[in-house]
Amino acid sequence: LVPGAGAAPNVTYEVLIPSENGEVEVDYLVIRGGTQEEIGYELGMTGIEKFNAVLLPYEDPIYGRAKEEYIRLHDPVLFERIKGVKRAYGLNEDDYSLDPSGLFYMYISTSCSAIYLPPSSTENGHAMGGKNLDWSYDPEGNESADIAAGSIGSLLSDPTVFESVLRNRIHVVELYPDDGYATLTLGGSDLENGVSDGINEMGLAVSALQDGDTYTDPIASMAGGTTSGLNFLQMLRSILENCATVEEAKVRVLTNRISMPYIGQHFLIYDRSGNATVIEFSNASREAIFTDYCATPVPLTNYAIHLRPDYAKLVPENPNDPHDDYSRMIRLHKYIDAHDGLFNETDIWNAMSMVEANANSSKEG
Repeated sequence: LVPGAGAAPNVTYEVLIPSENGEVEVDYLVIRGGTQEEIGYELGMTGIEKFNAVLLPYEDPIYGRAKEEYIRLHDPVLFERIKGVKRAYGLNEDDYSLDPSGLFYMYISTSCSAIYLPPSSTENGHAMGGKNLDWSYDPEGNESADIAAGSIGSLLSDPTVFESVLRNRIHVVELYPDDGYATLTLGGSDLENGVSDGINEMGLAVSALQDGDTYTDPIASMAGGTTSGLNFLQMLRSILENCATVEEAKVRVLTNRISMPYIGQHFLIYDRSGNATVIEFSNASREAIFTDYCATPVPLTNYAIHLRPDYAKLVPENPNDPHDDYSRMIRLHKYIDAHDGLFNETDIWNAMSMVEANANSSKEG
C-alpha cells in the first residue's frame, strides 16, 4: 500500500479516542510513502500543529553537533528524519542549539505486564503478544492535568512532576517509508520516537516495561542538555526500523550507547519465528544481558529476570497487593502452565485481565 518511490508522503491524522473528563486521548497518525527526511518533516509538522511538541535545548551547541554525529554513524534512519524535523521547525541544517531527535509533548511511563506466545503455541500458527500499560493514579486528583509546551522541560529535571500528568495522551503511528521497514507503534511522550510497543513488517515486535532493578540516569534528560547516544525510546524505534529478527535486535543494542533518563527499563523482543529475548542491563557495568527463549511462552512484569530466573522461588514483597511484581509473574506463569491446548487471542485478553492494576482514577482509590 506504499506509494512508489519519489511520491509525496500521504498523511492522515485523527483523534481515535477523544479525551473526556481527563481520561486518555489516543491520536492516530499514518504516513504512507516518502523518504526518511520527508517523513521526519511530516512528523515535525504534525508535532507542531497537533501536539504543541517542543525541541529541547542543548546546554551548548557542541553537544548537539556530537549527538547528531553519533546518530549519523549509528542510526542513519533517525539522522535523515532529524533533517526533516529541522526543516519543519525552521532550523538550518548546521543549527545544533535544539535537539531535533525528539518531539516531546508529554510523559509516558511503562509499568506494566506482558506476554509473548510463539507460533507453536497458538491456534492460528502466528506469534502473538499482549501487554497492558497500567495506569497510575494521583491521590490528589490531578491525573487529568495537562502540560503546556513550555513546561515540559521541568519534567526532564524533576521526576516528581509527572505523577500528575502521566499517560493522558497516547499516539498510534504507522510509517511506510519508500526505503526501509514499515512500522506500527504505540507510545507517548515523543511523537518522533515514543515507543512503548511496536511491530514492523518483518514481524519483529518490541515492548518496553519498567524494571525496578535497573539503573536510571537521574542527571540525563530525554533530549537536549548534554545528552548523547540514544535514549531507550529511540532504541526501540531503531530496532523496529533496522532489524528483522531477535538476533539482529541484540546486535543493534550491543552497538549503541543507551540511556535510561527517568526510569529503568527492560525490553521484551520477539519475532515471527518463535524466538524471543528479554534485554536487561547490569547496574554495575551497564552491559546488556539477554535471557533467550525459543518456542516458549514468555510472561514479563517489572523486575529483572536475569537476577531471579526461577519464578517458583519468587516471594511476593507485598502479598496483599494484587499488583505486586512477583505476584503478577506467578499468576501469568500459572495461567500458562495450566492452559489446556493452543492459545488464541481471547486467552491473551484473559491473561492480561488477571494482572491489570485497575487503578486509573483517584476516585477508585
